[in-house]
Amino acid sequence: MYKNMLRLFSYVVDHDYGFAPNPFGGFCTLAKCKYKKEGQRRRNIVELAKVGDWIIGTGGVKKESSGHRTLLYAMRVDEKLTLAEYYEDKRFRGRNGNTSDESHRTDTYALISQHFYYFGKNAISIDMIPKEHLSHSLEKKGPGFRSNFSAEFIEDFVRWLERNYEIGIHGDPCGYEVRSFTQVRKKNQWDGSLHCDMTRDIRGTTILI
Repeated sequence: MYKNMLRLFSYVVDHDYGFAPNPFGGFCTLAKCKYKKEGQRRRNIVELAKVGDWIIGTGGVKKESSGHRTLLYAMRVDEKLTLAEYYEDKRFRGRNGNTSDESHRTDTYALISQHFYYFGKNAISIDMIPKEHLSHSLEKKGPGFRSNFSAEFIEDFVRWLERNYEIGIHGDPCGYEVRSFTQVRKKNQWDGSLHCDMTRDIRGTTILI
């Protein structure tokens, strides 16, 4: 099962509002872009990951995240679509509203999973994972991501995850406790899905996700 697994990508979820990752509607999707300060695009997980790879998001220190040494979500990449394909796919139209300026791009991607574990504000402590399943650190500290995990490490970690947790959602996004996102909570409860590449809170602050 794991022999063809290529990589595991680990990064810090700095703010978890249910946008990226978006675990609603039976899918977990990751569709976001990162830019250098001068506005140039840089290669990131959504471009590098392939079908069969795993992605994990660990917690950050902000109140919109779950804290260090926690596992916020894990997903296996089941599909990889260009953003043009993603925004045209009827399965995801309720997630994004077809309003993104990126919707026409064929060189930027969205990752899709139906085999995912989303913990959100119920993020699990990495310290509770038995040491035999973690031969080295799972976290990537600071910005960016890491993917230098051995095949044996990935196999052990995924086996532990699949044996101990059911696929799906195990908690609300951490950002649901932020007052300005009460409407986000209501929308997710109403239609079961939401995705934005950029949104504004009630104070008018632009949030890139």
